[in-house]
Amino acid sequence: MPIRVAVAGAGSMGLNHIRVLRDFGDDIAQLVAVAEPDESARTRVADRFGVKCYADFREMIAETKPDLATVVVPTHLHFDVASHILDAGVSVLVEKPIAATAEQARKLIDLADVRGVRLAVGHVERFNPAVVELKRLLDTGGLGNIFSLLARRLGPFPPRIRDVGVILDLATHDLDVMRYLTGSDIVHVSAETQRRVHEMHEDMVLALVRFHSGAVGVLDVNWLTPTKVRELSVTGERGMYLVNYLTQDLYFFENSSAANMTSWDSTPTPIGVSEGAMTRLVVRKAEPLKLEYEDIFRAMRTDTDVTVTGRDGLAVLEVAQRLLEAANTDQLTSTPEAGR
Repeated sequence: MPIRVAVAGAGSMGLNHIRVLRDFGDDIAQLVAVAEPDESARTRVADRFGVKCYADFREMIAETKPDLATVVVPTHLHFDVASHILDAGVSVLVEKPIAATAEQARKLIDLADVRGVRLAVGHVERFNPAVVELKRLLDTGGLGNIFSLLARRLGPFPPRIRDVGVILDLATHDLDVMRYLTGSDIVHVSAETQRRVHEMHEDMVLALVRFHSGAVGVLDVNWLTPTKVRELSVTGERGMYLVNYLTQDLYFFENSSAANMTSWDSTPTPIGVSEGAMTRLVVRKAEPLKLEYEDIFRAMRTDTDVTVTGRDGLAVLEVAQRLLEAANTDQLTSTPEAGR
């Protein structure tokens, strides 16, 4: 039996979800309906995809009774929409961030538990094949101890984003990936933000996070760069991995001084760092959003958990809120000459 899926929200990201769902065979998943309050958007979806559209997501859920509903609405609406759907006994994939506040996120998690349904959070970079392969390599210990992670997520300002800034909209991707790769929680944060284009929220953040493992993460995220950059580097004892999220390429830059070591800690003198070979690793490329849905379908069919749970979403949201608080505190204690 195919899993019956409904989508709430038909903006630019919602259209991506609708497209991917339509590409699944009818034996795997069936897109039963889309809810979108904007009439012109509903018309476009109906004409392009031939799917039934509703103005009200509540009516859609009541009439179609899907197995899974995807919530792709503005962040400030995540809780109202997702909580109603979960309460109806329907599993939910909610786009990141999981909710506008940690309190709302906890309520969604509790509601999913009470109703016995799944709550997945759309941290889609977790399913990027280059990230998955990097995680596999790190888990083998091939890099040794991880020293640092540097994320660069840059691009032009998207006019569609009104209710959140870059920390909640973009940096949450990298916070989730960093937690995934290190297998460690974040214990300390600091951040500097600026608002240059956005009317209400930060459109640039430079952040520093420290993990319980001792690794340090750096995030350079903005909506102010006229070209799109999506990169992550992970540096450790034996070298550095570099991920290009957009091309799904993965590179390894070897520290030749450490090529034959077993552990830095086991050597009597410091090993140091020197340039070694650069290797472009083989990654089987695929669309992360499709892989995300495959993961949810697997979990629903096998009665197991999804890869990115509501608790994962909550952990990332709590760190993002700490970054916002840290940035606001720094700005409040700075001198007037220090700028915005």
